[in-house]
Amino acid sequence: MKKKVTLKDLDKKISTLLKEHKELLKEHKKLEKTDAKLLRQEESELSGLEKLQKIHEDLSRAVSPHPLRRLTLKDLAQGTIGAFFGVLAHFTFFYGVKVAHQISVTRAILLFPLSLVVGAIFLYATGFRKVPKRFLWYLPVRLFALQLIAILMAILVLAIFEPEFGHNIADSFKAVATVSLIGLLGAITADLIGKE
Repeated sequence: MKKKVTLKDLDKKISTLLKEHKELLKEHKKLEKTDAKLLRQEESELSGLEKLQKIHEDLSRAVSPHPLRRLTLKDLAQGTIGAFFGVLAHFTFFYGVKVAHQISVTRAILLFPLSLVVGAIFLYATGFRKVPKRFLWYLPVRLFALQLIAILMAILVLAIFEPEFGHNIADSFKAVATVSLIGLLGAITADLIGKE
């Protein structure tokens, strides 16, 4: 036989359920507050991590050496190739020899400092502008190395392609002076290819 349920029993059960429901709601609100607090902490930590990541990237950029701050064998090889093709391009050596016959030795001597000035402007404008000021002392070192390579390549190309090169010292000197200017620009161009 079934037990009869009274209103009092029902009321008691409903009161118990309501009490449990209120406790669950309180617990739920506490959990929501805790979740919100944890979410704020996570956002704060993510923001901190993003700041640390940015600082790390900035430090990595600041610490990593700029490719123009040092002179390596690869740089010399690039300069050699650039000077060689600079001298050969459009038969520069041919026209350089032609011009060399028409200028004096004094003008040929003046071509060397002129080529250094043009080379310095070219190097600074294309690469050293981005280098910090404390490394600008390195520009002359790089420039003189590339000038030496350009002169050597001019001598080599003239010795190979100009049959009369070396017969007359003055004419040979003037030819090297006229051809090495273009060789220096070719060396600088090749040296800067692939640099940041």
